[in-house]
Amino acid sequence: MIRIRIKREESGRVDSVSIRGHADYGAYGQDIVCAAVSGIAIGTTHAAKALLNVVIYQDDAKEGKLDLFVPGELDTDRKERVQFLLDAMTVSLHSVADSYGDYVIIHDD
Repeated sequence: MIRIRIKREESGRVDSVSIRGHADYGAYGQDIVCAAVSGIAIGTTHAAKALLNVVIYQDDAKEGKLDLFVPGELDTDRKERVQFLLDAMTVSLHSVADSYGDYVIIHDD
C-alpha cells in the first residue's frame, strides 16, 4: 500500500508531503497505481525545478520513498507558485486514492 501524509500549516497551506510504499496493484513495472502516484509526484518535482528553479524534494535514494516540502528561503512569488504546484499535486493524489483506496491511503492534516 502507498501511504501519503500531507502536512499543512495552520492556514491550510501545504507544508510537506511524504509518500511511502508500493501499491502492489499489479506486477512490478506494470502497476498502474504506483505509476500514477509516481508520475504525479515526480512530475511536480520536475515542474518546480524546470519552471521555478526550486528543489522541493529531499534527495534520498531509497526506493518507495519521496519527501516534498516548501523551502523556507523562497521569495513570496516563488513560494506561492510552489504552493500552487503542491496544491495541484494533492488534488491529483486524492483522485488516485478515491479510485484505488485499497492501494493508496492519504492522511491530510
